[in-house]
Amino acid sequence: MTNKLIKVDRVRSAREAAEVEELGADLVGVSLGADPRFADDRTVTVEQAAEIGAALARATLVVAMELGRDPERVLRTVTAVRAGMVQPLVGTIPPADVREALSGAGVGIVYGGIEIAHDDDPGWIFGEYDDTPDLNAVLFHADVLPEYRQSWAFLRDKAPEFDDEFQIADLDRLARERPLVAGLDFTPENAGEILAALPGLRGIALTLAGQARRGDARFHPYERALEVLRAVEQLG
Repeated sequence: MTNKLIKVDRVRSAREAAEVEELGADLVGVSLGADPRFADDRTVTVEQAAEIGAALARATLVVAMELGRDPERVLRTVTAVRAGMVQPLVGTIPPADVREALSGAGVGIVYGGIEIAHDDDPGWIFGEYDDTPDLNAVLFHADVLPEYRQSWAFLRDKAPEFDDEFQIADLDRLARERPLVAGLDFTPENAGEILAALPGLRGIALTLAGQARRGDARFHPYERALEVLRAVEQLG
């Protein structure tokens, strides 16, 4: 079993939650709103999210939801589902009063929706977050090179040919500077290699979906995600 954190997003049932938790998931994410990247039925209601959370014995429930300008509404939803963490539906920073209310309630924010392209400058990827005080950030989730279906192979084999390409060392350095999980094209065959190459990485992230609306949307079908989890479970 790897000591890396495993985050599985867009779980849609208590059965799925129990299954991914049994295979090692530490963070189980549900989505209370539609994700514009995907065309499927993985959005859940508040009641369903609460059922999913109740099915977890060990893992923490992460609720992706709208974090607008109504701290009281946000806290009511968090309380109703017993969320351990929340995540904005899209890659935005919630208003200061919402961040403060969540911090006061002991609920940290996972900042997702971060996409790192092959030609991105590592110095500005997290610039907006670094410039914002009191983020109440417990974790960052970045999808790496989602424009490539075989993103890890590109990062490993092709990127080193060009000095201005985003590199494996850049990703590891970013992970050492903040708690970061990464979404890549994880497979049972490459998961161990990826984790070994990125010792600074806090863990891996798998986003469940049935169909994408964009060609560069990173996701794993449910059964494929289970195969990856089983492979990661076998790592020493």
